[in-house]
Amino acid sequence: MDPKMQQFIQAETERQRFQTVIHQLNEKCWETCIEPLGKPSNRLDGKAETCLKNCVDRFIDTNILVTGRFEKKAASIGQGELD
Repeated sequence: MDPKMQQFIQAETERQRFQTVIHQLNEKCWETCIEPLGKPSNRLDGKAETCLKNCVDRFIDTNILVTGRFEKKAASIGQGELD
């Protein structure tokens, strides 16, 4: 396969994964912070705003942790195949 085509496919795959993560983040944080309040208003109160910030921070932390573990696992599998 053409290297430029491979790079394009990889970039598009990464973009799609990123969009999926953002969608999951929006969905989970909305369910956690906004839905319990009932009907959302035009402005967030302090409690909802803090909840959303914490939710986003924890979601990002978790994704970084999981991604790091997958990368380590993939690296150890790759090294095992080379031995």
